[in-house]
Amino acid sequence: MTPSIRRMLVPLDGSRLAEAVLPVALAIAAPCGATVTLIHVIEHNAPDTVHGEPHLDDVEEAAGYLEAIAKRFEDSGVTIETHVHPNPEHDVAKSVAEHAAELDSDLIVLATHGSGGLRRLLFGRIAQQVLRQTTTPILLMRPTEATEAAGFRCDVMLVPLDGTPDAEVALPMAGMLAERTGAALRLVRVVPTVGTVSGEASPAATFSPTATAALLDIEQQAARDYLAEVRRRDLPAGLRVTLEVRRGDVATELAKSVAEEGSDLVVMSTHGRSGLAGILTGSVASRFLSRIAVPLLLIRIDGGSANDGSGGATG
Repeated sequence: MTPSIRRMLVPLDGSRLAEAVLPVALAIAAPCGATVTLIHVIEHNAPDTVHGEPHLDDVEEAAGYLEAIAKRFEDSGVTIETHVHPNPEHDVAKSVAEHAAELDSDLIVLATHGSGGLRRLLFGRIAQQVLRQTTTPILLMRPTEATEAAGFRCDVMLVPLDGTPDAEVALPMAGMLAERTGAALRLVRVVPTVGTVSGEASPAATFSPTATAALLDIEQQAARDYLAEVRRRDLPAGLRVTLEVRRGDVATELAKSVAEEGSDLVVMSTHGRSGLAGILTGSVASRFLSRIAVPLLLIRIDGGSANDGSGGATG
C-alpha cells in the first residue's frame, strides 16, 4: 500500500532551535496536503530556561506561543493546528507517542538538541523513547544556531540500502515523497574493501586478502544489479533515480555520499528497539547519523509491538 502523509505532529518546547524544524515540516506538508499539529507537553519539574529562553510551563502561555507560531506561518498554504497537553508529564516521550496515535498522525517531526525534556541530542533519551513507543514514522532534525532561520528545499533524497528486505521498507515512503515534492532519489549501497570488512568476514579478509578482494569485487557488481532491480521493481516510473555503489567503511561512505552529492533528506528503515539503530548495526548507525547535518526520516519495520521494539535482526 502506498503511504500517505495527511497529518503531521510537531512537538515544540518554546525554543527557537526547536522551531528550526518548521520549514522542514511545512516543506513536506504542503505538497502532501497534510495538516500540521503543533504540540507542547507541559513537563513535570521542567527547567526554568531552555537555551536562555523561558521554559513554557504555563498552559495559557504555551497556547499563546503555539498560536503565535501558527500565525507566523499562516501564508505557507498549510493548515496548522495547535494543542497543549495541560497535565504535567514525567514521560514526555510517551506523551508525544500517545498524541501521535490519538491524532492519527502519519509523521512526527522532532527537533533533537540540548539537555532536557524534548531538548536532547540526536542519540538522546527522548528521541530514542519516542521511536521505541510508536510505529509512526519520525523525522529527526538536529538544529543549530546556523540553521535556525534557514529555509528548506527537498531536491534530493538519499535512501541507504543493504540488500535486505528490511532496508527496502523505506522505499514506499521515499517514492511517495519524491513524487509529491519532485525530488530526485539516490539509492546507495556500500560494499566494504578488504581493509574495512567487519563481522564474520573479518578473519577471512585477514588471512585470505586476495580471495576476499575478488569476492568483494563480485559483490560490488551484484550491488549495482541489485539497485537497478530495486529501481525497476519498487519505485514508480517517471521518478528521477540515481544509483550509487561505494566502497569502504559503511558509515563513513554514507556520510560522504550525503555531503558530496548534496542530499537534503535521508530516508531509512529502523527496527526501533535499539533507539536510532536501523538497518545498520548500532555502532555503524550511530557513526553515520552523528556525521550528517540533514534531516533523517526513520520508517519503522513491522514486527513486534511499538513498546518492546521486538522483531527484526539488526536493530
